[in-house]
Amino acid sequence: MDKLRIALVGVGVMGSKYADMLISGEVKNMVLTGVVARNPKAQEWVATLADENGTRPNVYTDVDDMFAHRDDFDAVIIATPHKTHEEIATRAFSSGKHVLCDKPAGITIRQALNMTEASRKYDKVYGMIFHQHRYPKYMQIKQMLDNGELGELKRMLVVNSRYFRTAHYHQSGSWRSSWNGEGGGALINQGAHILDMWQWLFGMPKKVYAEIPFGKYNDFKVDDEATIHMRYENGATGVFILTTGEAVWQERLEIVGTKGRILLEEDTLHIYRYNKDLAEYINTEKVNSRENLIITEEVIEFAKAKEPYAEVLENFAQAVLTEDDSILIAPGEDAVHQIMLTNAAYYSAWKNMPVCLPLDAGAYDEAFREQCEGE
Repeated sequence: MDKLRIALVGVGVMGSKYADMLISGEVKNMVLTGVVARNPKAQEWVATLADENGTRPNVYTDVDDMFAHRDDFDAVIIATPHKTHEEIATRAFSSGKHVLCDKPAGITIRQALNMTEASRKYDKVYGMIFHQHRYPKYMQIKQMLDNGELGELKRMLVVNSRYFRTAHYHQSGSWRSSWNGEGGGALINQGAHILDMWQWLFGMPKKVYAEIPFGKYNDFKVDDEATIHMRYENGATGVFILTTGEAVWQERLEIVGTKGRILLEEDTLHIYRYNKDLAEYINTEKVNSRENLIITEEVIEFAKAKEPYAEVLENFAQAVLTEDDSILIAPGEDAVHQIMLTNAAYYSAWKNMPVCLPLDAGAYDEAFREQCEGE
């Protein structure tokens, strides 16, 4: 095939963005051939879409209608409410279609695992729209960590209040900010990209403990703030703090290793490098403190850039067209780690105890059902 033919499911905020990108030709190896739009207003909007040649995508009234026309497309982009992702993705895979899914991969560990297993069973490309993997600041940090420039990691910290949300936002959709509708609150929604970035940079911890004051800023039973403590196999510790209730925007990432320290505040990266590995320095230097330690600092300012959604979509197209999913920016299996962290945090807070990973999917399903029933 010359271009990957796409059927888009969902025309909300993100879905309409992807549709506009595809129609405008921003993604050179993708063509939008169909869109699922269930309500008349959305169908009217889709009917106005036309590429530079005047070609318009088909309008499908629902997912059943889309799969009834499965010869019209090669792959599906899923941009629907979270809890619908598993059903659409697994059906697409079984229909011989590739899948690019917006975050998150469902709302439970079991759903995320089912999506990954289905992609393998039917040998189809499965990618996630974790576009922050292509932020230059995170790419720089990832490369440094992979190269061992910070030595052995000892402590990590994330503080994020970027996603301030009002009651108007929480009430903007009947499914939002609820166990039954969204599968959670801040962690499952705004936290998806940030927790994905955590697992991408640091890997998975062996134990988590979460403090979550459910409904701290809002009159609902899900989370609008969370603090997660993590412990790794090598003894490294991490703290992850997310809130949607603070007015001042803060994005802070701190990484401490034996060879240096990184501090990222929004788009300013401070890199501190040591002349000796601290594991050696602490045990060999005949001084009481830092007297023989030389610390240098490098500061990098990252310019504001366009969100790299088109790059992620083009990357997915290339993975399918070249039959090489190893090139995916964010393979679907990464989503299991993000959901695992999210579910483990909820489970820990519900049970008020530390949780060892991997968390049992059945245990989470049972606890989650209790939350849904009590909402």
